[in-house]
Amino acid sequence: SLMVSAASVASAGPIDQARQLYNDGDYEAVVEKMRPVVKRSPRDGNANYFLGASLYALGQLDEAVKPLETAEGRGVADAARILAIMALDRYDASDASKHIDAWAAALTKSKKPKSEEFEFISRRAIQLGNMLDRVECIEVIDSINVDSATFFEVYRLSSAAGSLLPPDAVSRLGAGGDANELSVAYMPENRSELLWAAADTSGCFNLYGADILDDGSIDHSTILDDALREGGSAQFPFLMPDGVTLYFANNGENSLGGYDIFMTRRSDGDGEGKEYFQPQNVGMPYNSPYNDFMMAIDEASGLGWWATDRNQIPGKVTVYVFIPSQMRVNVEPDNPNLADIARLSSIALTQKEGVDYAEMLRTHLPGRNDAGVTQSASSPAFALDMG
Repeated sequence: SLMVSAASVASAGPIDQARQLYNDGDYEAVVEKMRPVVKRSPRDGNANYFLGASLYALGQLDEAVKPLETAEGRGVADAARILAIMALDRYDASDASKHIDAWAAALTKSKKPKSEEFEFISRRAIQLGNMLDRVECIEVIDSINVDSATFFEVYRLSSAAGSLLPPDAVSRLGAGGDANELSVAYMPENRSELLWAAADTSGCFNLYGADILDDGSIDHSTILDDALREGGSAQFPFLMPDGVTLYFANNGENSLGGYDIFMTRRSDGDGEGKEYFQPQNVGMPYNSPYNDFMMAIDEASGLGWWATDRNQIPGKVTVYVFIPSQMRVNVEPDNPNLADIARLSSIALTQKEGVDYAEMLRTHLPGRNDAGVTQSASSPAFALDMG
């Protein structure tokens, strides 16, 4: 069948050949075939599209822009789609909106309906613009690239901040459930309750909680609040020592993309009587179009932590260490480094001159990682499935 496919590609015209090769994922072959076509016919929309789209797929972003813009100008809807995505990845909301408008015009002209992807990217552009208006000033003092399977082990929390537990801890402590379907669990210092995430029959994750009784046994578990998922999945709970403020991650309708970190507060009721308020997206630079999760703030050490796969390192996530603020202060909207601060292209942009952050880390970190108390060599590996 490969010989038949190759023969059919060879007998087709250059654009049909490019389309077939592109659909097969052979982007280098598309680039090789389309370069001379674009040179001969620089205004050919389809040739420019396949050249630009293949360069984009190969990660040659700068070179992809010109042919994609030419194709967009010729009314190729998919060229405008890719340019909109590229603008979102650069945190350029206004440029993204421009390409979304061109995308919409091309779809209208060709009498094609707007897809779910169109609606999703349009929402993301609006949300990105709103988030860029309120990027928080924080000091990121360190970043650590670690294996995604055990990322939580590098959170050096003091005992007052509670403990992050490996996924099998929930079943080992008697709360039931399949360890393979559990997220990192959280237990406060007083060991009064356990919070975790588990998948339901639809494959979506909900946050669960259970009280720990005086004899150390686990009371029956309950879903904290189905609304915390916001139509997606909710995972990675962390409860502040006030017993009210809950950080977690969801990938629902108010996420910029993938998992975003959210904050909610709960009432002082007991067990199933607790009510959770509308979750608030904590914004940038914590969140990104990628997966951002497991916010933990240690008031005793004055340090905070969160994890992200925004740097797209295979098998790894980046854990950022930062100094939490008592009061939120946002970066000035006209700051020329706004987008770079928002996406943390360099943590140095968040730091103050003359501060010895290495010394701050040395003096502020607890002497041990409390999460390590509950871990053992027999603990199963935690596969971070962000789907």
